[in-house]
Amino acid sequence: MDYYAIVHNDFDGTASAAVYARAVGSLPKKVFFTEPTKIHNLLKNLELRGVYKVMIADIGLNASTLDSVIENLKKLMSQGAEIEWFDHHVWKDEWKKKLQDVGIKVYHDTSTCGAGVVNKNMNPEDEFSKKLASADCSVDIWLHDDPMGEKLRRVVEYNKDYKWKEYLIQKFYKGILWDEEFERILLEQVDKELKGYENLHKYVKVLDVGGKKIVVAVRWRGPPDISYASQFLMNRYGAIVYASVNGKAISFRSNSIDVRKFAEKLGGGGHVLAAGAGLKAPFWRFLLNRLGIRSPMLNWASKIVEKVISETGFTPYEGKRNVTM
Repeated sequence: MDYYAIVHNDFDGTASAAVYARAVGSLPKKVFFTEPTKIHNLLKNLELRGVYKVMIADIGLNASTLDSVIENLKKLMSQGAEIEWFDHHVWKDEWKKKLQDVGIKVYHDTSTCGAGVVNKNMNPEDEFSKKLASADCSVDIWLHDDPMGEKLRRVVEYNKDYKWKEYLIQKFYKGILWDEEFERILLEQVDKELKGYENLHKYVKVLDVGGKKIVVAVRWRGPPDISYASQFLMNRYGAIVYASVNGKAISFRSNSIDVRKFAEKLGGGGHVLAAGAGLKAPFWRFLLNRLGIRSPMLNWASKIVEKVISETGFTPYEGKRNVTM
């Protein structure tokens, strides 16, 4: 069966594509890796070229791009495309209805990760897919209840080239969860991470907002990745929220605060404990940061974070840290 896979450019998107491929018994003709803030443009430029099945997974909807997404989905449907959308981010009920009214098959479940949604609806009896989804959910929605997740995340993020993620989808499709190649990569990544932690303090600024500490960071090159760094920095500075910028987007993390509200304030979305939004830095600040002069962009980002949090307020996370498969 020929189909296109459109997935988030992270571990969850990679796992979602692999679980779906195992469910339908074939790899996608092409995988498109994207982000929620860019899905509307990808759909606009997508050419079917004789492929009339499209699966979308681990891509949330944002209010700022919803109308464009709907318009472009209608165009693809008018050309004969059959589209399935699997997601676990928080959606408004009317968003789901709008997609269903267009004719999209929507599978939405906030109790699990993207790969978990695909697994539950497409191949719940596949033991390998269950294991892969469990590992993925552990790190994607900050459950940290499956050690394999911490290992596989490092393998997936080892190489930023999308060809690497396509290669991993092929390996997962074949039922390979761990092997000597992954073990070697894990050891390399952990070694780089340990060295990277020593320099993180150069990239951060600690704020006090309403008597609570917030860590703001500009992104660095190389390990550790944002998830591991955010935990390390929040613990080091006694902060309850972590925010990082790269000049194009902002990411929020917390163990106890609903950070999706901060992301929504900036036109984005995501999970309750891990969310983000597009945030383009002024060019001169972006350029200076690339040249190693970090304070202009760090100060700019800190003012935005302080303003957003002050206006939104802190909403404690009261959900249960569990997952259903």
